[in-house]
Amino acid sequence: MSRPSPYVRRRWLGREIRRMRDEHGMSAESLARAVGYSRQQLSALENGHLGPDVDLVSAICEYLAVGVKRRTAIMDGAADGWARGWWMADAERMGARQAIYADLESGTKSITEYAPFLIPGLLQTPAFADARMRSEPARHTEPFESAQAVSARARRQQLLLAPDGPRYNVVLDEGAIRRSAAEPHIVADQLRHILNICAAHASVKVRVLPIDTTIKGHSAMCSPYSIYHYRDTPSSIAVAVDTLNQDLIHTETDEIDPYLSLHGRLKAAALDNERSFGLIRAAAQAYYRQES
Repeated sequence: MSRPSPYVRRRWLGREIRRMRDEHGMSAESLARAVGYSRQQLSALENGHLGPDVDLVSAICEYLAVGVKRRTAIMDGAADGWARGWWMADAERMGARQAIYADLESGTKSITEYAPFLIPGLLQTPAFADARMRSEPARHTEPFESAQAVSARARRQQLLLAPDGPRYNVVLDEGAIRRSAAEPHIVADQLRHILNICAAHASVKVRVLPIDTTIKGHSAMCSPYSIYHYRDTPSSIAVAVDTLNQDLIHTETDEIDPYLSLHGRLKAAALDNERSFGLIRAAAQAYYRQES
């Protein structure tokens, strides 16, 4: 997870190009014409589309007489935006939505999540992940392969738990624990897996948000989300929101701040580690009893 997220770097690069253009009072059309590229090519760059044109970026820096330090950062961002992570080769078979999460996780120093309905993918056992894939076939189209998707989740978890992996903090809603999202023995093993991970890895923190707790401001949560803080710059943050049909990815400050504020309230309302583990342990035992 040490390489910067190509997606986030492209979004950063696009914002930086727009910022430089605004600083010089130039429209996109006039800048594109001045450097000998089309308006469409500049638009693709500013919108963070795949594979930024390095020659275009260099031409813009040259035309706008960008300083050495800033130019170096911009060209580094262009190079990072071209990077092909491990998830690219099998993106379609593992699922395009999972591939973007693997991208977003790359280069993080911390990942913070709220999971209201299901155990998050980064903590899932292969059996639980497979059960979830089988339960929602309509969400996947050819050439998606369940086995490849399960393998990709296992690799993401391996990277998370590596010695140089990011800190991971999740607020897990009690409903995600109590709801039978797979066969009882699979859910029971999944809950035990969470406890084992937390016991073995100090970088992983899981806190349970009780169903009957009161959240400051009576905040209502609609969707699971993930907050990513990156290693490259202290202010580099992204938020991914999981909706039914797509993932909404925010990289602008005014889009991110409400999630940071919300998560602070959820974390404050969640149980501490000891009581969270007790609740997870009790739920696992209840699932095991259902099998006996």
